[in-house]
Parts: sequence; structure tokens; C-alpha cells
Amino acid sequence: MLIGKNINDLKTEGHACLAAVREVIRMTSYHNKTLTLQRRLTTGNEIFLTGNPVFDRHGQVIRVLINVRDVTELKSLEDQIKKVSSICENYNQLSEEKQDFFQGIVAESPSMRKLVDLVLRISRVDSTILLVGESGVGKDVFARLIYRLSKRNQNPFISVNCGAIPDNLLESEFFGYLKGAFTGADSKGKAGLFEQANKGILFLDEVGELPLNLQVKLLQVIQDRRCRRLGDNKDIVLDIRIIAATNKDLNEMVSDGLFRADLFYRLYVVPINIPPLRERREDILPLSLMFLNQFNTKYNVSKTLDHELMSVLESYDWPGNVRELANVVERMVVTVRTDVLMPVHLPDSIKKRTTGLSGPNLPDTMKLKEAQQAMEYEMIKRAVIRTGSTRKAGQLLGIDHSTVLRKAKRCGLDIQATIRQSKDNPSLTGPASPKD
Repeated sequence: MLIGKNINDLKTEGHACLAAVREVIRMTSYHNKTLTLQRRLTTGNEIFLTGNPVFDRHGQVIRVLINVRDVTELKSLEDQIKKVSSICENYNQLSEEKQDFFQGIVAESPSMRKLVDLVLRISRVDSTILLVGESGVGKDVFARLIYRLSKRNQNPFISVNCGAIPDNLLESEFFGYLKGAFTGADSKGKAGLFEQANKGILFLDEVGELPLNLQVKLLQVIQDRRCRRLGDNKDIVLDIRIIAATNKDLNEMVSDGLFRADLFYRLYVVPINIPPLRERREDILPLSLMFLNQFNTKYNVSKTLDHELMSVLESYDWPGNVRELANVVERMVVTVRTDVLMPVHLPDSIKKRTTGLSGPNLPDTMKLKEAQQAMEYEMIKRAVIRTGSTRKAGQLLGIDHSTVLRKAKRCGLDIQATIRQSKDNPSLTGPASPKD
């Protein structure tokens, strides 16, 4: 369209790029020197335009050579680097004491900042706390944070997983026993968990797994602040704080008769709901960097995260929450030979959910360039189907909108037909990007 035309004869209304080109030509010709301008297009892309004057033998500008560079992807990478640098700087500025206090806690998202603020306030009192959240969100990490911040931090912190102790041993584990209290009992007797936690904090993890018969006795101990070893006739006075945690809906269990209502209300004094990782995506990258630093130190390596991998990590829903993220980072650190971790190094289960690809399935005889084009075709197609737009597909793939269009055209992908396929099959569409 443009070859052989004079720029001054073209209509530039509504075409920001052509208008910018005309402006560079005018200014370069006027000043007789190389000039560079930065402009933002209506698509949101940022471009750099450089005009280089070409002179005749009399020193007059007869042409202007224009170089247009789309720096959108570069700017995105720059913003990512700034974000990472800011996170690292903020962490490094914390005193060692504060880092120890908040170990394992990342609060970049608004919801987590509110949660940490609540924890800071309730840690100073002795109210019973019920931590609620999906498996892997870090309920035990918050329980230990409350302990470190409380006035009981010089006394015991006893943690017990209520679902890991056999039913027939629960009572003796909780309350202890005297020697000879039952067949197989330790000849010296044993202090129960409540007794061991005296003056400190008892953390009852997975409290929803407790059988009903033990719930009655637990309720009585919490109410009376007294317990009695099996086989003993004397009570032990307790000065203890209870923190309970569950990944179940205790309200629903009360309705179904699986959990005592009176115990529920005894535990439900200060409920703290810890959101899943997919609802606080701002925390994914800081957590990833924190785990990366920990495992680099542990295994004496120096791995880094590729910026495309960061985008994939932020777009994944993390059904296993923080625990799954930590496991994935550790797995990549110990199994990948290169120093830069990339999306290809992720487990197949995550690659399937983020890009729809578990890996290339291409003929052995295919040339590298053909294989690359086939992979780009498949990834762009699946990203467009999943998100329903090229712009969101670009965010999911970690490239800019214009790159999606250019690669789709080169691969022979019909974008409009692919978007229609997405609309015709809503079940194919999933969460596209943290920015959607």
C-alpha cells in the first residue's frame, strides 16, 4: 500500500503510526539530524521511531530513513524486572528479626495484607482462633506466626494433626495416662498434648477429623481449662491457648451431625479465612522467588526464573496452593540442568492446564523450523480458544498482541475462526490471565 507513495500524500487520521512517521520526517528534515520519538498506538503498543536523514551533495535532506521498533514486549519485560527487583529489595530491607518472624508469609496482595494486620492484632490476646482454608494455603504457617508474635512465644508450641492419630489412641495422646492405665501403656506414664502445651499454645490441625466421642471431652477441656490423665483422679489446671485449623466446612458438618455445634462455637471465636492462591495472584511471584532463594541455598545452586515462566506461574490456578508451588519450584531446581528455569521445565500437569500442551508430538524427521512453527501454531490456537481474544492470548503466552497476530498469520492460523470456535464451545474457555 505504501511503496512508491509520498508520506505527505497519505491520510494519517486515525492511524497513529503513520502520523508519527510523518512527524519524525518533518522534524528530522527541519533539524538535519537523527531524531527518535516514542508514541503509544491505539492498540496500546508502544513504538520507538528513529528518523535518519539522507543528504544530497549540497547537504540538503532528500530522504529520511525510518526505523520503527515495537517495544511493548521490552517494556513488559522491564516492568517485570522492576517488580521482581522491588520485591527483592523490600525483602532485603527487612531486619533479620522480622524476616524470622514472618518466615513463609508473603503479603503483596490486599487480602493477605489485611490478614496479616488481623493476625498482628489478635496475637496479643489469648482468644481461641479457628484457621479456615483449603489444603496447602499455609494454616500451620499462620499458626506459628501467631505463636511467635504472642506473649507465649517462650513457652511450648505443640502441633497435632487430628487426622493422623488413630481413633483408639486419640484420648491417650490428648490427655496422657498414668503407668499401667491400660494394656501396652508406657511403664512411666505419659503427659498428654494438653499438658505438654501448658503455658503455651496447642495447635489442633484438621480439627474436623476428630470423632464425635472425643469432641465432647475436648469441649469440656476448653471450657474448664482442666484435663485428667487416663487412670488418674486428679485434674491438671491448664493455662493454654487453642488454635484450631480445618479445610472443611464445619458449619455444614454441624448441620450433618458430624461436628458438635457447641464445640464449633467454642472454636469459632476469632475465625481467620485464608484465601487460596488463585485468589491472591499478586503473591505467586514473590512466593516463587522466596522458594527459589530457599532451594538455591539448600542445594547450593544458582537458578533463575525466565520471565515467560513467571507469567505462566501467575496464570496457573494452583489447586494445591502454596504447598504445590513450593514443590514445583523445588522440583525444577533439583531436576533442571540449566541455570534458567523456563515453562518447558514445568510438570506436564501444569503445562496442560496453562497452555493445553504436554509437550511436542512431532515426527522425528521434521525440520527444526517446521517443528517450531507447528508448536507456535498449536500454542497460539489453544491460547485464543481458551481466552476468546488475541490480546488475552498474548497475556497468557507472555507476548504482545501484535506478535500473536504476526505469528498467527505466518503459521496460517485463522484468528477469527478460532475465536468463533471459542465462543461456540464455552467449555474450552478457562481462566485466561491474572490481568483479566
